Amino acid sequence: MLHPNVIGDWQEYDEDFTGLRVRVHSFEKGDVPRRGRDDEAKGLTYFSFQVTVENRAEEYFDLRLYRNEVQIRAGKDGHSAFLDVYGSVWIEDFRLYPLRRASATIYAAALASHLKTLDIQIAMRVDHEDTDPYVWLGSDGVPESTGRTAAKKTSGKGIADEVSKFLEQGGADA
Repeated sequence: MLHPNVIGDWQEYDEDFTGLRVRVHSFEKGDVPRRGRDDEAKGLTYFSFQVTVENRAEEYFDLRLYRNEVQIRAGKDGHSAFLDVYGSVWIEDFRLYPLRRASATIYAAALASHLKTLDIQIAMRVDHEDTDPYVWLGSDGVPESTGRTAAKKTSGKGIADEVSKFLEQGGADA
């Protein structure tokens, strides 16, 4: 992959998991879990996003998306964001049948100034095997992709290029 996915893009899996695709979408700044803020996130700004997995194959897959399969980096220097494990809603040992979707809602927190650059890495477990990690990028102020197609794998004037240029310029108000 030459470019990371943009938040909103679908990423197709290859080989053993053909027909399975995943999407990181619905980024919302200031979204606090229903259970409230975690004390460890004091002084940080909460945000949330969804991870949706879709099965377009003719067979089912067993999915797991839990805290060990999600990594979030915030800011230009890639600082680790606080992942609210207890406030998030995960996909645990779920059998995803053909033509079905499963979604997880992930809550995290970072310094407000770091929300101008986010990298979200997802490496699910499918059928009890680790999958290759895929990365989505986005931020507060970067438009979400329409999600209709996967990110372009060749250079061009796609949304991934626009986001790359936006981030190289330091974000909206960096």
